Amino acid sequence: MERKNKTKKSSELIDYIIIGNSAAGLAAAEGIRELDKAGKITVFTEEGHLNYSKPMITYFLAGIVNLDRVSFKDKKFYSVNNIDIRLNTRIKSVDTAGMSLMAEDGSRYRFKKLLIASGGKPVIPKIKAAGTDGERNRHFNSIDAMNYKKIGGIFTLTTLEDAVRVKDYIEKHGVKRISILGGGLIGLKAAEAFLEMGIDINIIELENRVLSATFDRRASEIIEKKIKNKGSNIYKNNTIKEIYITDGRISGYRLKDSRKMECSLLVIAIGVVPDTGFIDSGKLRINRGIVVDDHMRTSVKNIYAAGDVVECLDILLGENKNIAIWPLAVMQGAAAGINMAGGNKKYSGGFFMNSVEILKVPSISMGMASAEGGKEENIEVLKDFNQEKNIYKKIVIRNNKIIGVILVGNIERAGIYAGLIRNEIDISSVRENISKEDFGIIHLPADYKKHLVVGEGTEV
Repeated sequence: MERKNKTKKSSELIDYIIIGNSAAGLAAAEGIRELDKAGKITVFTEEGHLNYSKPMITYFLAGIVNLDRVSFKDKKFYSVNNIDIRLNTRIKSVDTAGMSLMAEDGSRYRFKKLLIASGGKPVIPKIKAAGTDGERNRHFNSIDAMNYKKIGGIFTLTTLEDAVRVKDYIEKHGVKRISILGGGLIGLKAAEAFLEMGIDINIIELENRVLSATFDRRASEIIEKKIKNKGSNIYKNNTIKEIYITDGRISGYRLKDSRKMECSLLVIAIGVVPDTGFIDSGKLRINRGIVVDDHMRTSVKNIYAAGDVVECLDILLGENKNIAIWPLAVMQGAAAGINMAGGNKKYSGGFFMNSVEILKVPSISMGMASAEGGKEENIEVLKDFNQEKNIYKKIVIRNNKIIGVILVGNIERAGIYAGLIRNEIDISSVRENISKEDFGIIHLPADYKKHLVVGEGTEV
């Protein structure tokens, strides 16, 4: 029998379609409006909230801010800029040849220019599942990306809706201890929120320390000590091999080392990957993210990409990397929007940076912070640790230029170091002071200090 095509077709040709309603997508909309005040802009997002700042998710969860404080754009932003916003709309596919896309409800939309700013999606490993008390689990033999949301008490924490659901679950079930699978940035941001709420945590980390991708051993040890002193646990060189389900909810798990733990709420936080599943990779060049040039153009004419979904220039490595951080997403989106509207805006690249505060101990890592030096790489590492104050600083230098920094306990000068990295400043004249606790503007090279006064400046 011939099946009828139920696809809803749109005869309207939209000037600019943006997939994604976060930092990159809305920066692009603003960029478009700088040059084109009249062209139609339609923004699609699978989420139900108008917009929110990703870094504010865990602050909302911890009760530090309310829902009405998480937005980074006013509700009037869309009407003022004449933007058609489509909430709760997941894009199913993009037809690069036909210059159209289709939503999950079958609606099809044609475009003149397209920006893909779909962000990242959490990685969900496949984990064996079993019933308790020796009973056979009737519904799940394993949990994975397709079914984990059907099990009570298992969450990710990458969206505002995730935070709302976790918060509700904690209140409904009176959760007193939470397990976090993953000790990277997402896992530690989750830990930050739960500890602020007075909830003890178990962190399960596959590597030999938390934040292993961006912190060195000393920095990780400082954070780990604070967590453990609070009465929480960290299980390193470990992972979850089996999850136990009782009455449709998680009730415990078994670790790789065979220990069995009770658990009423598990946050899976082992990482995110660019959300590109709806794209025909044969038409659009995709590696770990969508490959773009310095104008945010993809390999397909009139299609651009920006934000956590792309691979862009890492100025320290000199190659394209997926660097999923908010400030770079804004810069990429702004450049993409201007170029979509006919302008000529170049994105100059960036470098990795993250920040987390655990039990009143702030920390930040930027650039190639995990490097330990070596003659072959011409890398030198300077360290300063004040054990009494619990303040640690690590500076990574290559060819007399800073390429990486770790600050723990005192991050007041983070902006200065970021400026030195971005502007590739030769620090040979101030090397003796560069890692000292009181290092500041007064110690900077004279020419660079002048730049801060009369040039673009930097955050201090």
